[in-house]
Amino acid sequence: LDRHWRNARVHTLHDPVRWKYHAVGNYYLNDENPPLRGTI
Repeated sequence: LDRHWRNARVHTLHDPVRWKYHAVGNYYLNDENPPLRGTI
């Protein structure tokens, strides 16, 4: 059970699609540039 919980937690925290939508929405709504770290 612990292994499955850790896997689920990692996948929810490291979801690149979700962060991409967040960066695009933040750009359009708040006029803030996306992060420069290159992960998106």
